[in-house]
Amino acid sequence: ISAGTHIYMHNNSCLYVYKDGTLNITGAHSNEVTFQGDRLETYYGNIPGQYRGIWLSALSKDNTIDYAIMKNGAVGIQADTSKGDGQPTLKLTNTIIKTMQVAALYAQGAWINSYNCVFADCGQASTALEIGGKYRFYQCTFANYWNTYTANGTGSSASSNSQQRTVPLVVLNNNYVDVNGVGHVRLLDSAYFGNCIFYGDLADEIALDSVAGVAAGSFHYLFDYCLVKTGINTGNGHFYFPQTNVDPLFHDPSTNNYHITVTPPSLSPAYQHGGPSPISTDLDGNTRSGSPDLGAYNVQ
Repeated sequence: ISAGTHIYMHNNSCLYVYKDGTLNITGAHSNEVTFQGDRLETYYGNIPGQYRGIWLSALSKDNTIDYAIMKNGAVGIQADTSKGDGQPTLKLTNTIIKTMQVAALYAQGAWINSYNCVFADCGQASTALEIGGKYRFYQCTFANYWNTYTANGTGSSASSNSQQRTVPLVVLNNNYVDVNGVGHVRLLDSAYFGNCIFYGDLADEIALDSVAGVAAGSFHYLFDYCLVKTGINTGNGHFYFPQTNVDPLFHDPSTNNYHITVTPPSLSPAYQHGGPSPISTDLDGNTRSGSPDLGAYNVQ
């Protein structure tokens, strides 16, 4: 799918990538590929749940998404089990996924590499990484203010267009129960987050769901130079140089603007807090230099 393409999805429709299939979305800065519902009236501009989303089935392969905007569906991207051919299920870069009824990214035992992405404002988790897998996120912004703003982004409290959110922003999980009621543990090989922001309007925005005392060594995660809103003990060896429970001062969550504010005296704690980054530009195409800012946007 080439740069500038607009894809309008009908109610309950799904772009489904089957076994051995590959999806390549090649947008460009200021010329993104856009997914949204096919109701074009102003009222539907930011209403979630208008279509199913993108589903990368188990054993799909070599999927890439670069410079896309996905909004107003049920699940932005669902990625199932990795094909196991030594290649990621999905390389997801320079992409905004927002205003989804359930989740922006829902992965089950997948392998995903991602950078410069925004996962925002969903009815449940913005990102759920379940039944194990392998994940690397650099310079991403995870934000969820679903409870504070209405689904169309115009109010100050939840309305009939949305429901109160109870699921944390990010969920990590390495287990499931089968149809016979038997529990299984699957390896969370790695869930690495570098120079990312995790913030929303719940008291704790990170959920870790592992089976205590079972399959030791099956639950691996690291938050590396991240800003996190959480009640988890960040001295547990899984958080390296965190900024904990401090407001990143997003420019305007009510309009999905997740740039950080650095105008004194409102200096974001995400400003120049990052560690060395392999990502040389931000989502706006600006160069990162020195100590990078956290999240998808670097202040210029």
